[in-house]
Order: sequence, then structure tokens, then C-alpha cells
Amino acid sequence: MIKRLLPCLMALSLCGCFKIKDELTLNPDGSGSVRLETRLLLPSETLQTLGLSTGMAGGDAPPAYPPTSEEEAKHFFPRKDFVLTFKDEKQADGSLLVITAAFKDINALLASPYGKSHGLSLAVSNGTLSLKAVFGVEGAARIAEMKDDTAGIFGEQIPGLEELKKKKDEMRAEFRVTFPNLVSSANAGGTRDGKAVTWIVDRTRQTNSAEFAREAGALLEASCPADGLKFSPVSPARLVVLPFKDAPAGVITRGTVPDTNKISAAVKFVPCAMQVTRTLDLSGEGGSHQNSAQLVGMVSLPHELAPQQWGELNIDEVVDAKGNNLKLPKGQDEFARFSGRFDGGEFIDVAEEVEEDETAAPREKQDPEHRHQVTLAFQPPDWKVKEIARIRASLSLQYFSGSQIVKISNAIPANWIREMKNARDFSFEPGGQKVGDPKLTEIGLELQLTMGMSQGSFLYLMFDTAGSKGSVTDAQLYDVDGRPWPTYFVRQGFGTDSMMVMVAGKPKGPLSLALVASGASATLTVPILVEKVPVGTQ
Repeated sequence: MIKRLLPCLMALSLCGCFKIKDELTLNPDGSGSVRLETRLLLPSETLQTLGLSTGMAGGDAPPAYPPTSEEEAKHFFPRKDFVLTFKDEKQADGSLLVITAAFKDINALLASPYGKSHGLSLAVSNGTLSLKAVFGVEGAARIAEMKDDTAGIFGEQIPGLEELKKKKDEMRAEFRVTFPNLVSSANAGGTRDGKAVTWIVDRTRQTNSAEFAREAGALLEASCPADGLKFSPVSPARLVVLPFKDAPAGVITRGTVPDTNKISAAVKFVPCAMQVTRTLDLSGEGGSHQNSAQLVGMVSLPHELAPQQWGELNIDEVVDAKGNNLKLPKGQDEFARFSGRFDGGEFIDVAEEVEEDETAAPREKQDPEHRHQVTLAFQPPDWKVKEIARIRASLSLQYFSGSQIVKISNAIPANWIREMKNARDFSFEPGGQKVGDPKLTEIGLELQLTMGMSQGSFLYLMFDTAGSKGSVTDAQLYDVDGRPWPTYFVRQGFGTDSMMVMVAGKPKGPLSLALVASGASATLTVPILVEKVPVGTQ
């Protein structure tokens, strides 16, 4: 997973070679626009060629601000909520990207990846519209501050990175907000101009890189009278703008769980492919692949009944036509499910959603069914057996009624973090260190830190959540003083569920965590039965 995310993280380090001008306009009716002007010191195609664009790191990569391609712009500004235009002007010293995104609903802006990248929060209280935000570039500033990030976590050298690092001191970010009414207040550093307020962080004006990183992470605050406003902003919890002691905790959203009887009646399993592999080692050296068999199928149900999280797949019985038991011994079945998710050493997300075409109708209208691929692994039958008589299995579907924030003080002791200087220092502990908290137990979350590693410009924390009845959808990390650090969250499942929390820089421990989590309000077990499955050419 780390190697797949490396291009994304290195792209973030190149933000030190960006000059960003970000203009947000808010109208009294809740509509508005974003104009994002980004000057790259390399053409955007060069970033794509080098694999230094967040879009090149796969769908599991966290988006890095600012977007450096049209594909990334579409991610930051989803087409269902924004009217997007993108222009890439080639220049002698790189590219000038100009993105404009118009919106009609302020809450769509707040919920978007753009809103999250700025930690954007709006509130109306006592006749005042208040805004809180961040520049969104602290991560890049933290990385640029480090001295030993010319190579990746496994020693990969990034072409052209050394030359680009020479220009990191040119970094500049400007964030300008135009309010519906005259600005009445703005915190230090904000320049007021009628209805607008502008904040600027400029590396050329700051000789100390650590101080510049602190300035790049500053909280930006401004307000104006709420006269004539025709919208009611609903801001998501913004953990990045608050110290740990002030971060909210408890329920943040509530929802309803679908009728489990309706789900049971609608769900179905369709077998798709039977694969049997038998090997014969003629070299005399041994080490050949073991014999294996697997049935690949799809579990489908209407989109509105799809679970928030797919649970464990358990194989109860596999019997061939002669009555022989083909079920894998305990321990081997988990390994088979894990290895079955790889192809040529590269991870394949079998549950990945197909991205919608810009001109196509919404996915739900094209196909009313939501599909989830599963692989049932077992021992291959004898050469002469042509049929699997029966396969019984079960798959759990988990539904959540809402989400909440769980704060864990001093969750990661400093001695759980290992300094990595080369590939030999890599350490992954399947057993892991248990992150315990009564609230985690209450919502059914089991959290094990299987890897804590600091290398170059990043801190990597990998957690195993196998066996959990809950789910984590976001995380924020805090240092020993309770200060929030630029945190990138990745949820990944391969055999056992896992998640990774990546932090730009080297925060001092012990580290605290705030997790956006959900407990399973309903778990439905779906039985799977397949009979008379042909083997071979039948």
C-alpha cells in the first residue's frame, strides 16, 4: 500500500514549487464560485509522466491540494454539485492552471473535497456569518522543511526532484474570500477590502523554514453581518482547525437503517468464474506455487440497500462430486483470500466503483444494482473430478445509523514509532499494538497498530481493523501539545481490513487521535449456496 501511495506523497512535496491564488466567493443566496490559479514550475504532463500526480496513485490515494490536472479538479469539485472549467496554459517556466467551479448550494461546497482541504467551516450566530479555514498547504510546507526526502520509503529516486527542491523557497499561497456583506472582522494576517479578506503566506518573506510551516498551518478567521442571507450552512466536523482539547466528540450525524427483511429478499449471489490451478515442479528445486481453486462471484442488491461496509466472508463447506471435503484448513483460507486479491504483485481493488463518464447518466440510472465481488477459495479437486457438488458460505453486510467522533488521548506512545533509514528498517507486526479505549469497544471497533514508522518527510501509521463491527472514515493526528498536524487518511481492505494515517512532518509524541467512526447498527448475514459447479472445460 505504501508503494502505491508514494507518487501521491511525492506530488505533495512538489507543492513547494507551486504558487497558488485561491478565490472563494459567497453570495447571499448560498451560491458562489471558486477560482483557483496554480502556477507549476513543471508542465502538468511532466508531473503525470513522472507519476507525481495524485491521480496516478490510484483511487485509494488521499487527494493533495491543489489539484494539478483536470482529473484531479473533477475530484475536488464533483460534477453533480459544480459547473467546472479547466484551462492549462503552457509557459516557458512550467504551466498555469486556471480552475473555476460554480456552485448553487453552500453545503455542497462545505461537503466537497475542496472544502475539506481548507478545513472550511461556516456558521451563522447572533446575526453574524463566521468563517474558519486553513491555507491547505501546511503539509507541503512541512515536507519542504525536511532535509532528507529526496528518496521514497524504499529508496526510490524521483527524477527531477532535486532540481525542483532548489525552487521550494518560491512557494506562495493566497486565499481570498469575498463575503455576502462587508467584512466586520478578520484575524491577524488577513487584509480586509470591503466585502473581501485576503490571507497570504509567502516563503520569500520568511527565512526560517519551520516558522514558514507554522504560518502555512495558521487558522484563518473572518466574519460579516448575516443580513439578507438566504442560506443555513451545515459544516462538517473540522478537526484540523482545532487543538485536541477543543476538538468535538460524540455523535455528529444520525441516520436510519434499511429494513433487513427487504435486504434479505433483494440480495443475490451470481457465480462468475471458476479457476483451478495445479502445478507440477519439474526443476527439482521446489518452491513452486501450491495448487489452488477459487470461485469468483458477485453479490448484488439495489443501490439504496447497499451496506456501508462489507463484512467477513466465511466458507462453511466445499464438497466435490465424490464427497471429498475441499475446505481449506484454518489459517490457509485467510491467506488464500489475501493472495487472491493480487495480480502480478499489484493490488487490485475488486470492489472498486467504476467512475462515471462525464456525459453519462448517473450510475444508479444506468444500472440499478450495486455489485460486490467475492472470492471463495478452497482446495482443488482430484484431476479426474469434473464437478464441485456444493459450496456453502456466508457474507456479512454492515449498516450504520450515523457517525461520531472518538478522541483518544496519547493513543500512540513515542516508542511505537520506528525511525526508518533504509528498507532493512521496515517493520510490520501482524499482531500489532492494541489501541484501547472504552468508546472504541462500545461501537465495536478493534484497532491494532501494525506499523508505526517515520522516514524522511512522513510519519506512517498502519492500523488493522479486522474483526471490527464498526468502521473508521477519517482521522486526525495531534502532537504531544495537542496541535493538529496535516493528516492524510486512507481506508484499505485486502484480506483483513486496514487503514493508514499519514502525517506530513515529524510530530513529537505521544500522539493523540480523533477518529470519525461508525458502529454497526445492523449486521445481516447473507447465505451463499452454489451447487454442481463444473471444473475444467465443461
